[in-house]
Amino acid sequence: MKLPDIVKLATTKEKFLNSDDYIEFAKIFLDFAANGLQAVIISQNENHYRFFQFKEDGYFNISRPINSNLLYHFSEIEKIIIEFPKILPQSKTFQKSMLKAERYY
Repeated sequence: MKLPDIVKLATTKEKFLNSDDYIEFAKIFLDFAANGLQAVIISQNENHYRFFQFKEDGYFNISRPINSNLLYHFSEIEKIIIEFPKILPQSKTFQKSMLKAERYY
């Protein structure tokens, strides 16, 4: 998939209605990050920061720094498929507990 197709998909709200939609997008994006970039540049000062250089369809632009500690690799897609549906319901519980905690400050 080309970069403009990914951008169009990412900006179409109807494509993100359930957790399976997010997992599907993760597959597409991680495949693109593994195979569709011109280069991945590693920061000299902070080696866990990466910059993505896009190919011609992205006008050879370079992304902002991306913390690789926070980004899955395509080889971990099976982990995402298993873990994301388990984590998502917990985020609702976490959000509710944070709202309760804010009342005390």
